[in-house]
Amino acid sequence: MAVLTRANQLIANGRPAEGAALLAGLARELENSNHPRRAANVHARAAHAYADGRDGAAALAHARSALGLFLQYRMARRAPVFFANITRKLNGGGFKAEAAALQSEFGAQIGALPAIPGFGAGQRRGQLPTNCPKCGAPMRADEADWVDANTVECDFCGSLIRSE
Repeated sequence: MAVLTRANQLIANGRPAEGAALLAGLARELENSNHPRRAANVHARAAHAYADGRDGAAALAHARSALGLFLQYRMARRAPVFFANITRKLNGGGFKAEAAALQSEFGAQIGALPAIPGFGAGQRRGQLPTNCPKCGAPMRADEADWVDANTVECDFCGSLIRSE
């Protein structure tokens, strides 16, 4: 938790490359300690942080790791949301080749995932706290794993958080 908290602080303070490096190490540790679902989410966070830090190659590497784990562990809600967000961020940040690589490698697999009933695009939901109250991980409604219309699961610690 201390590493995650420090990484989040660095990112929030405009030092995404430093935070990304901490997240990358944490993701490897989680994979090695047999926590692949948590590792997937930390890889996803690292991909966003590397993109924000202008390191397209590292962002692509962590996006690949995250998507591979999301698909392997059947994280059907998380995979398409992350895929859409990271490809949008990569394209918008000038990393068009990296976004195209993800589209080529994962687009068909993501597009083939079954629709999640009751979780349509644009569905109105309540407000989330900025950070998980239990572990401090950042919370974003557009990237959250919604359990139902009012509850999300923290991507890192698995806590259930009700929207306001």
